[in-house]
Amino acid sequence: MRVLQIAHDHADWTSGGSEIVAQDLARSLGAEPGVMARLLVAATSLQRPDAAPGALGACGDDLVLRTGAYDRFAMTRLDGADWVEGLARALAAVRPDVVHLHGVDRIGAEIVPALRRLSPRCRIVLTLHDYAPICANDGLMLTRPEGARCGGASPDACGRCFPELGAVRHALRKAQIQAMLAGVDAFVAPSAFLRDHYVDWGIAPARIEIVPNAVAVAAPPEAPPRPGRRNRFAFFGNVLPHKGPLTLLEASARLREAGEDVSVTIHGGLRWADDIFRGAFDAALAAAGPVARLAGPYGRDEAIGLMRQADWIVVPSLWWENAPLVLAEARAAGRPAIVSGIGGMAEQVTNGRDGLHVPPGDPVALAETMRAAAADPALWARLAAAQRPADHAAFVAAHLALYRRLLRRIAA
Repeated sequence: MRVLQIAHDHADWTSGGSEIVAQDLARSLGAEPGVMARLLVAATSLQRPDAAPGALGACGDDLVLRTGAYDRFAMTRLDGADWVEGLARALAAVRPDVVHLHGVDRIGAEIVPALRRLSPRCRIVLTLHDYAPICANDGLMLTRPEGARCGGASPDACGRCFPELGAVRHALRKAQIQAMLAGVDAFVAPSAFLRDHYVDWGIAPARIEIVPNAVAVAAPPEAPPRPGRRNRFAFFGNVLPHKGPLTLLEASARLREAGEDVSVTIHGGLRWADDIFRGAFDAALAAAGPVARLAGPYGRDEAIGLMRQADWIVVPSLWWENAPLVLAEARAAGRPAIVSGIGGMAEQVTNGRDGLHVPPGDPVALAETMRAAAADPALWARLAAAQRPADHAAFVAAHLALYRRLLRRIAA
């Protein structure tokens, strides 16, 4: 079996969940007997400034397709047909039986009909890592400008978020993207919550298979637990508004004012943040000091060790999330999580059994939960003992089983 994994970025350049999943899956599939797997990623002028759009290059063993201008709203390419020629060269090099897309952002949704034309016998799988095809607001399912969580897309509701475009443009966007995705043989959803949103959007339930995310990390043995309070909290990930770091910092400031003995470390960078958010973050961090501090970006190979320096992993996201890899990493590290009790987070973490839920965007409730958690070592011990790391080998096997079912359809 020959498999081509395609992602819109490389895990060496961007530490996003879909990039990591695609890279891990390609590496693990390639180690399976009878399977040849390659990874193809998109690169912009930021990573490949000297390459022309459509150029096919390499990053180690991985293929790199240089892309150009992209319409984020319509999820289509604006750089002509050169990228199709680059894609054709990648397909000729790999000759895949299965092409597995990890989203269509930056690559463009028209890659699906292009694959159908260039490699008509290959089976196409698309993992729905986010809500980008449904929501034009960066796939966040948050209203503009209020930032309220959106229950579902419709031309009228989306038109209210983008009044300059109107409802008709949104109806056309949906019809166009759905038409292009009609060529996908099977969809993968990492959570039932996300699957249900795509079913409501118009994808038949039978076409979507739920395969929860897993991380390909081997956690080393841990030192014996320390006695006393479990008062060290940590945030991991890109520091952006929808990830809820301001809620965490306000909760930290409240704990500082109350004289609570806690520490909060924020691991992550503000690379993608705009100036307005950077200013708000800096002010909130100053108000929460010295309880809270910014540790900055971290490498993926550092995540487990850094998590084990904390007692609790806090995931205070304001949007629905899907299946954040930070929760899989926390399980691998043996650390319970305090999460916003919504979306894929609520699906992955059961309140009181293997973690704790808090209302999203509520710093008062978060501060109280953190205060109680720090003061209850027995609670921490019970929740930590309940951590069950996802089996990445089973994750790979589930994908192989899906690929084989799709290929049997051709043989039949």
